[in-house]
Amino acid sequence: MIRNNLKIAVRILWKNKLFSLVNVLSLSLSMAVGVILFTGLKATYDTDQFHPKLNQIVRILTQETNVEEQTKWATAPLPLAPQLKSISFVEETVKVRLAGKYNLQTDGGDVPIDIKFSEPSFFDVFGFKLLSGNAQGLTDNPTSLFLTEKTAEKIFGSANALGRTVRFESLGTYTVEGIIQDPPLETHLPIEAMLSINAAEMLEQKGTISTSSHNWGDFKSSAIYARLKSEDNLEQFNTTLQNYTRKLDKSSLQFLAQPLEAITPRNNDIKNDSNAVGTWEGIKIQLFLILALTLLSAFNYISLTLARAFSRAKEVGIRKTIGATRGQIIGQFLTESTLISLFALMFTMPCVEILTHYIPEMDTAFSYDTILILGLLTYAVITGLVAGALPSWLLSAFQPIQVLRKIKNIKLFQSIAVYKALIVVQFSVTIMLMILVVIVADYDRKHNAIINSTVSPHVLTLDLKDENYKNLQNEVSQLSQVETTLATNWYYEPMKLGKSSVTLKDKTLEMYHVSIDPKTIETEGISLKSGQNFPENMPQNREQYVLMNEAAAKLLESESETLVGQTLLLDSAYVQVIGIMPNEIIGETRPLVYRYLPNEIATLTIKIKPNTELEVTEAIQTLWENHFPEKTANLYNLKEYHYPAKISGEMEFLGGLALIVMIIAGLGILGIASYSVETRVKELGIRKVLGASNKELVWAVTKNFSILILIAGLIGVPAGMFCGDLIRQDIGSSLVDLSFTNVSIGFGLVAIFGLLTVLTQTIRAAHVEPVNVLKVE
Repeated sequence: MIRNNLKIAVRILWKNKLFSLVNVLSLSLSMAVGVILFTGLKATYDTDQFHPKLNQIVRILTQETNVEEQTKWATAPLPLAPQLKSISFVEETVKVRLAGKYNLQTDGGDVPIDIKFSEPSFFDVFGFKLLSGNAQGLTDNPTSLFLTEKTAEKIFGSANALGRTVRFESLGTYTVEGIIQDPPLETHLPIEAMLSINAAEMLEQKGTISTSSHNWGDFKSSAIYARLKSEDNLEQFNTTLQNYTRKLDKSSLQFLAQPLEAITPRNNDIKNDSNAVGTWEGIKIQLFLILALTLLSAFNYISLTLARAFSRAKEVGIRKTIGATRGQIIGQFLTESTLISLFALMFTMPCVEILTHYIPEMDTAFSYDTILILGLLTYAVITGLVAGALPSWLLSAFQPIQVLRKIKNIKLFQSIAVYKALIVVQFSVTIMLMILVVIVADYDRKHNAIINSTVSPHVLTLDLKDENYKNLQNEVSQLSQVETTLATNWYYEPMKLGKSSVTLKDKTLEMYHVSIDPKTIETEGISLKSGQNFPENMPQNREQYVLMNEAAAKLLESESETLVGQTLLLDSAYVQVIGIMPNEIIGETRPLVYRYLPNEIATLTIKIKPNTELEVTEAIQTLWENHFPEKTANLYNLKEYHYPAKISGEMEFLGGLALIVMIIAGLGILGIASYSVETRVKELGIRKVLGASNKELVWAVTKNFSILILIAGLIGVPAGMFCGDLIRQDIGSSLVDLSFTNVSIGFGLVAIFGLLTVLTQTIRAAHVEPVNVLKVE
């Protein structure tokens, strides 16, 4: 019977190719996110599964106990490692020191690289493989550097990295002696670059990094792993670790072993474990979303199937007349829906592969093994069965005489309230997203317009890297191509925000502050709202004056002018407010205090003459190298670096999501509209006999869907405005416009799309022939 149902289903799907294609597209859109979630779950499941003897590898956890609390850490003190080697059932140990990111100096500027210090046993215990080089180099040569394939390509491109010499800021010069193969799967221990443990000890002696190699109390940036002779030794190992308890001044340390397989999903009770993938809460949310998407897919399939209910009803009647049972008919319809779902999966997988390839955030490593394939097939089959269950049950219930005599009088439902509710939900979400798209697009347009009109293309920014910049600034200012230099951590947008406590009379507030060069206001031609600029001779060792923008002044006084001249407590010192800055500096409306803090200066802003960028860049880099040879000059064109002319990431994401959701909603309403026309054919025929015009007939069917879209607007518009307001608060800019115009455009686009979709079906009402309709009766 299964084979027979399969043959019939394939024949019917081929005969109705267009309808089948629409259903495949509908299910593909809904299933795409589900497939992405499935691959994400698989990546979580696969994490660290490439290590040999995985079930024998453990990580040492540190349980720190003090008077107030007990905390579990994913790190351990390095002095513990040599002691573990003496345990009889421990085959090997590995020390890994987590150094964090350091700037690697290149001709094109700094490249931040995550550094880890380790030893040759790292490649023996774990499944990381060397494509070239010898692991023993980590012991023999403290200046040896091992890079992963991806990191080597990022630094050197397609050129051979072996033997190349690189320099890390603060760490010194190293030679690339090995290339680590990129791991085939995700790992809780991601590697970019590896240096020797011996190198770490040498840097400790120089005072470059903290002395944790022999310090039991400094354990939060180092990890210890061990490979046991057998997984059965785990309990015994934990018992043995109790002998290594360590007393510190204000706390005590205990140690326990965590199997490598237990690291993922992440345990939120374990600190310093940020690279462990996923949490159980996240997995539950993903499973819930997959279920919701399955139901959404089913709804769209059902609505489209209802559109063909009456043509299929005749088929059901004939099959029953020649002896087919209801079970056989149900089996046939379920086979059709399952086949369509499987075809949708085949279409979705390549699309998801392409999508994940071009979106770095979605690029997760997982294996196409039996588990994933069976999981995706199961997901597709369940989606198909759920989608086909209701149509197959309803259509199989038709009686042959009823179907063959009065097809048009059959009603599948006394009420389709559930489907109306789902349409409202779908369009509400679509309207909300479209309003956000319009708001973000409008913000991008205005933001770019202000940048183009105010930010000069002839401005360079130089990262000062916490160095004493005075002599450098004087020399840069003397270059013939330079017009002005400003030492600041603020220029059109905050580059380095600090936080201050501001007290005026009985009011205390937390506000952001930026350090501003006293020459900035005059140089940039900024018109103060009230008050005056910083005086020319500002003392550098004592802060006397501050400026505030309108937003900050409004928080402290009802009228900004009354704040000028008043003295307030800023952190622990009293200062005078001498001027009020305008809010509108590239849409900046968050409360800001403008201070002159030479020690917080982060950037040298350099205005240059037109067509001199190349030569002035070379000159500044030479001056920088003369002053700070240990560091790279990070010099960029302000406009190109901070304000590139491209669509914002928020716009791309929201636009793509809104488009997908709108298409899904359109497919959902398409089927219901078609079904509505079919069920009202008799009524429409009678209306036409009584003199109703074609427009009246079309409106009679369309108006109910118009009402549904309006109801969706009553939900979606406030939701869109609420989310837009959250974006405005997050960005802190008045350019995020929640005006009637933007909201109307967002709602109008969705409403027009929905009504056009409905009209593709309801316009058939104008072509109803009363004679043909009433003759059946």
